Amino acid sequence: MLDFNPLSLSLPQALASALRRLTHLAHTSSWDQWAVQRLTPTQRRILDVVASRRESLTLSALARELGVTPATASDSVGALEAKGLIQKRRSEVDGRALALMLTSEGQSSVTALAALPDPLLNAFDALTPDEQEIFYRSAMKMIHGLQETGALPVSRMCVRCQHFEPFRAAADARNPHYCHLAGSPMADRHLKLECPVHEAGDQTTQNTNWGRFNGPPPAKQPS
Repeated sequence: MLDFNPLSLSLPQALASALRRLTHLAHTSSWDQWAVQRLTPTQRRILDVVASRRESLTLSALARELGVTPATASDSVGALEAKGLIQKRRSEVDGRALALMLTSEGQSSVTALAALPDPLLNAFDALTPDEQEIFYRSAMKMIHGLQETGALPVSRMCVRCQHFEPFRAAADARNPHYCHLAGSPMADRHLKLECPVHEAGDQTTQNTNWGRFNGPPPAKQPS
């Protein structure tokens, strides 16, 4: 009987290889779409970030969000200004700083980009809804881990928010979590990687919530 173990990649290596194939599809197709809109990937990301914020966003905050240098962020913002997609205004929070805002043309561009077909969506047709939810939860755990090591910039994800309470309703297998800001239960599929009303919890709250979210679901209490 053939032993496949010595002939095969380790499971993490195999997973990384599979994800690289999906990433290549996303990158090449998105590049074609962005090129039509005269945008680089960084410029597209900036439009998405600025559009997702209800409050004003400064250039330094944008650079931290993207995980790039202030110079790189400044160059990309300058290009978007030249294209009439972004404008700078005096920050309402700090009058000494300039805040970034979409122009009407920039908002139209974001809307048009969101309507473009995403080839990655077709890939998930091969997964059942339950498999998709498990995949999403796993991806969120991977992203959180990379953020903790500094490989990715920290995002405004639900699991870092002071309003998020994991497994508040353990008896509800479909909607076990809770958002205190919305006053509503949540499923894993409802969790956001970027929430426009996110308010970061203190480090103790984040650590406690992540420990609960990352661990096994609490046991159901006997009725």
